Amino acid sequence: MSIINKFIHEHKRWLKVGLVLFLAVPVIAYGLLVFLSYRAAGIFNFVAEHRQLFPGTVTVGRISATPLGCVTFEDLVWRNPEGVLLAEIPEGEFHIKPWDVLLRRVGSRSVTYVRMEGAYLHLIFNENMELTGFRPPSEPKEEKKKKKEPGLSMVGLKGERTFKCQVEFRGGTIEAEAPGNTKKSPRRHFVIGHADLVSKINTKGVTHLSLTGGQFSGTVEAGAFYLTGQLDFAPEIPTYDLFIKLADCNPESLDVGMKLKDVATVEGSLTGELPKPIFDGKIHFDELNFPALKFTGVQGYCHYEEGRFTAHDVEADIFGGKVEAKGYFDIEEKAWGLIMDGENIKGGKAVRNSALKCRVNLNLQMEENGLRKTKLLRGYFKSGPGSYHLMPFNGFSGQFEQVGNGKEKKITFRDVVINMATGDVTTDAFSIENGQLTLGPIYLREGEESMRIR
Repeated sequence: MSIINKFIHEHKRWLKVGLVLFLAVPVIAYGLLVFLSYRAAGIFNFVAEHRQLFPGTVTVGRISATPLGCVTFEDLVWRNPEGVLLAEIPEGEFHIKPWDVLLRRVGSRSVTYVRMEGAYLHLIFNENMELTGFRPPSEPKEEKKKKKEPGLSMVGLKGERTFKCQVEFRGGTIEAEAPGNTKKSPRRHFVIGHADLVSKINTKGVTHLSLTGGQFSGTVEAGAFYLTGQLDFAPEIPTYDLFIKLADCNPESLDVGMKLKDVATVEGSLTGELPKPIFDGKIHFDELNFPALKFTGVQGYCHYEEGRFTAHDVEADIFGGKVEAKGYFDIEEKAWGLIMDGENIKGGKAVRNSALKCRVNLNLQMEENGLRKTKLLRGYFKSGPGSYHLMPFNGFSGQFEQVGNGKEKKITFRDVVINMATGDVTTDAFSIENGQLTLGPIYLREGEESMRIR
């Protein structure tokens, strides 16, 4: 008898057992994988059905799962109890820990990865910038006494456990709104189109974010949006540490009464507590047009806090001269203001009259309040030596003012003095109303003597 035949004869029993196990293992494994697939899909169905995470109505067109907890779905629609659309996801997937799939025990720690393609998300925050809508505000007492669903338990839904998850959101739209109820927390509403988001969420520590958008609208409008940085949820009140950039930003969209068609680039850091963001950064306009004033190369620094956006240390070119300015937008008051100091401005360009040859220094203050229906424009000017239609002068100076509710088109000039070689030409007042010039008395002053010439 050969050695092989002898070995088979002596170990025939164990070889049969081994062969059975060899054939049984893949069958058992396959059955286990199928079982796990049904478990993963069943978890999704249970969560949606019992509304412990998603109150309202959740429907899905198709759902499937892999044995290791990867659940894919199509055409998911979620509406809150009031019928407001909160999510519409044509295609997506999420991963659940295999051990939780096996035990049918899902909670805040179970989901490790979420991906959404071409989706719409509607995020609604309360006045403290806390996300609402993911579970009912309170559960009736009788619900708490209700017997648990056999074989499946929900854990970590009250926020006592850490939620850590990798989120990818591609080519979709994100809408976010917070009602606000005080000046310190004004209403905010944003819609980010063509959005791509990658985030590592940690609700008890640092959450990392990277978000880009092709279109930004709502409380403020912009052609492109970029955000990166982190949110720290470890403190009692979470904090921001983000870098934000808005390109082609439209100040007129703030609805504070400023009629501007020019767009700006705004970028800087967002810090502060979640309900009270603080922004510090830079602002730049290629061109900025006010009535009769055209600025170029506008750049400066800006600050946002408690509904008020301010700009400071702003510099620009205008009519061959330089200006320094500061200003503000107040979203709640629907108000804005601007203080500007200009130096070495070409007088002829400023008044669109080439016959005037001189350089002018100018101070300008503009304010408008939409709620109070008030408007103010005032300032003063002083020129160096020059000429008008070849008539020389040593300089001129004066003050101007426009006060009212914004409907008046009347600008009043006071204390105007034109210093000439033969003496000073003065007038107490003249005005421009609807493009028409109205002159007051004009005097020629020589030394201590003054003579009215008109």
